[in-house]
Amino acid sequence: MTTCRRRLPTTILLSVMGAVTVAMLAVGLHIGQLVTALWLLAPLAEGLAYLVALAVYLPVMTVLLRRRRVAACAAGLVLTVTGLAAPVTLQFTPELRVPLRFHLERFAFTQVAELAREGKLPAERLHSYLGAELPSHLCFVSANCRVSALGTSGGRPVLFLPDWLGIPDDALGYAHFTGEATGSFDAYGMRVCPTTHLGEGWWWMDRCRGPRRS
Repeated sequence: MTTCRRRLPTTILLSVMGAVTVAMLAVGLHIGQLVTALWLLAPLAEGLAYLVALAVYLPVMTVLLRRRRVAACAAGLVLTVTGLAAPVTLQFTPELRVPLRFHLERFAFTQVAELAREGKLPAERLHSYLGAELPSHLCFVSANCRVSALGTSGGRPVLFLPDWLGIPDDALGYAHFTGEATGSFDAYGMRVCPTTHLGEGWWWMDRCRGPRRS
C-alpha cells in the first residue's frame, strides 16, 4: 500500500511566514500598549511571541531549504530576520517606531481627528482626566482606547492618544494640533512637549527637556 504525502505549495509556506512576520511587526509597533496592558507580564508575552514565531520559522525554513529554491529560501530568510529583529529594534529605536507606526496607521489617526472635528466625541468626556472612549474599531490607536484633550490650539482641543501609560500615571503619545504646536502639556501627570512633527497636524509628545516652555 502506497502512502501519498501532499506537499504544501511554497507560496502557502511563505504566506504563513509572512503572517507571522506581520504579527511580530505589530508587537514591535505597539510595544507601548503591550507594556500598558500587561505591565510586568509584558516581557513574558513578548517572549511567548518569539517562541511561537520560532516554532513557525524553523520548520518552514527547513522545508524551503530542502526544496532548494533560491528565491523562496531568500524570501523566507528575509521574513525570518525581519520578524525576529523587528520587535527589539522598534522597541529600542523610538525615532524609527514612532513615525513608522503613524504612517502605517495614518487612516486611524485621521479618523480620530475627524470625530473630534465633527463633534462626535463628548466634550465633557474629552476634557476629563481619562478622556473620551474611542469606537472599538479605533482602539488599537490608543493605549487605553481613549482620546483626551491636553489643552487648546487654534481654538480647538489638542487631541492626545497615549502610546504608553505608566503605573499609575504618566504618558507619552501622539497629539493633534489645529494651530501652532508649542508649549508643554500635562499628560496624565507627565510634562510632555511636541518633539517630532509627523504630518497633518500630528506630533509625537515626549518628555520635555530643559526649562519649562509655555
